[in-house]
Amino acid sequence: MEHETMKQRIKENYDTLSSQEKKVAKFIIDNYQQSILLSSSELAQQSGVSNTAVIRFAKALGFHGFLEYKREIRKEYVPVQRVYASLPLMDRDNDYVHSYFHNLNLDIQAFFQHLPLDIFTKMAETIIHSRRVYLMGCGSDEVVVHFLKNYLNVMGISCTAVTEEGLALREKMFLLSPEDCVFVVEFPTMTESERWVSRYAHRKQATLLTLTDSEITAKQLGADLFAVINERADNFFNSYVLPMAFCNGLLLRIFELNQDRATQAMKEYQSLFE
Repeated sequence: MEHETMKQRIKENYDTLSSQEKKVAKFIIDNYQQSILLSSSELAQQSGVSNTAVIRFAKALGFHGFLEYKREIRKEYVPVQRVYASLPLMDRDNDYVHSYFHNLNLDIQAFFQHLPLDIFTKMAETIIHSRRVYLMGCGSDEVVVHFLKNYLNVMGISCTAVTEEGLALREKMFLLSPEDCVFVVEFPTMTESERWVSRYAHRKQATLLTLTDSEITAKQLGADLFAVINERADNFFNSYVLPMAFCNGLLLRIFELNQDRATQAMKEYQSLFE
């Protein structure tokens, strides 16, 4: 598994797994560091499956059994509080900078080769025709949320940035309606707040859009439309280069499909400074 984490391997093989094996995969993806320390019986209990299903899961990934899987994934274990300790996973000849740009170059090539043009269009049309767009993202995901909010407002699209959790989150989402859409940015670990937002969006019959690094996550959230952007190196420093590139493409597609409204709004915005 050179230069590949177990998380990436699970994602790549997810669609080939049985329903019980997918439960194990989902638990591991959502609780990655915790799962590394679990025995097969503990993993089975946490995933809600039998011990046999866990063994089949390991074999489905290409291992002889759970013990071989456990030995491989334990190589990635680092205490959560030691955020710097994840860096060796993306090391290349002890040169982190070279490794980063090497991986980023490969990621950018893969991104353009599989550019999701239809998703750009479908998401853009949904956003244009929504009464209000709720942009949701917590922690480092706030970077993408505020970037989109700034430019969508300038283009005449009403939107609300939702970066709070707990009671403040619920208060901000209170007026969500079927005419609205919710755009959830989720990298790299799904939180309970994001789960709540997805459930609330379905309850209110609002359209749910998701930008994430895992199709598994998008399906768990029940996204109506989603874009998946993967980075080769799974490390602590997440620069959002590819998600930002996606957002630039989305904004351009919104402008293409809504030029009159966007141009008028941008002219009015410019007049504020004249």
